[in-house]
Amino acid sequence: MNRWQNYKQLELIPDSAPAPKSRKLNIAYPLVAGWRSLLNALAREQVYEQRTEYLERCWLMSYSEPYSNKSPALRKLWNLMD
Repeated sequence: MNRWQNYKQLELIPDSAPAPKSRKLNIAYPLVAGWRSLLNALAREQVYEQRTEYLERCWLMSYSEPYSNKSPALRKLWNLMD
């Protein structure tokens, strides 16, 4: 039993359904594979750059500012809690 017959039996496909056409050797396959590899490399580089930029922004942030006495939002919160 070949793969199509097995699939047809498992999926309850009627016998009137034609068998799928076999794929021919695609001449453009190396070009497609190269293009896919290039896109994957560019995507990995983009993710790396975004991660690096995010970490640099985090290191530049001053985390003491939101908790200092100069923050009116924190002062309002303390007033509401009293």
